[in-house]
Amino acid sequence: MGFQQEMKKLEQKYEKELMDILVLLGDMGGGAVRVDKGIWEPSVNILAYIDLSTQELAKCKGRISWLAEEKDRRGWIYHLKNEKIYHLRVRKSKQSSQNPAFLLAEVVKRNVKHPDLQKVLEEYRKPLEMEDELCGTFSLERSFGWFTGTIDWLGEECSVSLECDKKDAEAGTETAKGALAVLHMIYGNLGEWDEKFRRFAAEELTELANDWLSDSEDFEEGGTEITKEAFAKRIEISEMTISPDGNYEVYYNDDDMFWGHVIIVSGNTETGMEDAQIAG
Repeated sequence: MGFQQEMKKLEQKYEKELMDILVLLGDMGGGAVRVDKGIWEPSVNILAYIDLSTQELAKCKGRISWLAEEKDRRGWIYHLKNEKIYHLRVRKSKQSSQNPAFLLAEVVKRNVKHPDLQKVLEEYRKPLEMEDELCGTFSLERSFGWFTGTIDWLGEECSVSLECDKKDAEAGTETAKGALAVLHMIYGNLGEWDEKFRRFAAEELTELANDWLSDSEDFEEGGTEITKEAFAKRIEISEMTISPDGNYEVYYNDDDMFWGHVIIVSGNTETGMEDAQIAG
């Protein structure tokens, strides 16, 4: 399917009427999804916009997209920049949502100044911390949608990322109460959870570790294989990510059993552990 056919297909998802908006872009722009060979759909995230027909300000976690070709990959035609205000001509998505979506038709003006959108940007840039008596201080990383901090994991330092609560994030008042409650549950029985994580990783990956060992230049015939018990003891905690619904990923250093790859154990606090793999 050619570019024009893909454009017509995309336009069907949006209203025909063009609207003029002032829009404040977020800081995760520049990505693109491949639609077809040589055809891409770039998009940028928005923090807020003003409908110039009504002058109403809408704070939101929205998106603006358009089509581009392979030759346009440098800047994706419009060269839009993070945390900047633009006057754009767009078409609004036919699907109603708290997170509006627009199809970009034209960049009317760049480097726009508007007091209301400037205020939203200033609020967005303010550092935000969440204090917890049990686990310490977590700082918001808005571009990723989580709070990060460091906890004492049985004597080891562990970085923790807590996914923001969806409704509060959409309202621009980020919290991570849901993920923090999950962390409290794990942290209250940390020794037991750590043992379960290690045991699961050992059950899933010890055989693979021995395959890697046999391929090592340092391994000689008759060398000692890695046991599940040894595997579980050798790995070392590094970080953990938690979502409000109880999903987690726990990252362990591999003690060079996989030549420096990270070990990831994932699962859910309600349904149990689901996967252990190596990455990186």
